[in-house]
Amino acid sequence: MRRIGWIAVGTLAGIVLALQLPSLAQDSGTKSATTGQRTITVSGTATISAQPDEALVTLGVHTQAGTAQAALAENAQKMQKVLDALHNAGLTADDLATTNVSLYPMYANDGQSVTGYQADNQIQATIHDLSKVGNVIDSAVSAGANMASGVTFQLSDQNQGQGQALARAIDNAKTKADAMAAAAGAGVGEVVTISESTAATPVPYPMYAGAADAAASTPIQPPTVETQVSVTVTWALV
Repeated sequence: MRRIGWIAVGTLAGIVLALQLPSLAQDSGTKSATTGQRTITVSGTATISAQPDEALVTLGVHTQAGTAQAALAENAQKMQKVLDALHNAGLTADDLATTNVSLYPMYANDGQSVTGYQADNQIQATIHDLSKVGNVIDSAVSAGANMASGVTFQLSDQNQGQGQALARAIDNAKTKADAMAAAAGAGVGEVVTISESTAATPVPYPMYAGAADAAASTPIQPPTVETQVSVTVTWALV
């Protein structure tokens, strides 16, 4: 009987010990979390304003014919004339990129009978001399382009002025952090982490395909391009 009694007691002690171990581990983790470093995380922004030095113009040719082959053939012929005109205006092969080629059937009012086909071919032209944007558009339209989705102005160097803007954004975040920390009875210490994001905003300029039909050249006035820089900084509190 004594032997059985000792076995029962030993088993009970083992169960109690096993139940206590997870509790000890949990207490240790909570204590570590409460003694961690105090920090403050603040975001700051700055905006870069600059004059664009590059323009993207989307031009195209739309044709219709009784057959798919005829629609594509006519479209290809007219598009080649547009490309030749753009080359003569000073654009190189690197400045031109096809963005869309499509062929669709045209239907009668019943929605079932095919009455013909329409073909589209669009290109994006990059113009580095902004004084020639209007002339380039006029040349393309005169050569047969009858589609246009507008002009977008941008900076060729997307990093222009970013260093100065990042410094301003960090100063903006630091000013906020100092005010918040002081209000809470603390001070701002060393930087723990920094992250940044930059959002360049190309500016679209509306344009209509018939704009170059007038005797005067298509007027183009480049707007100012703005780029916003954002930073998120974490400081230690002291």
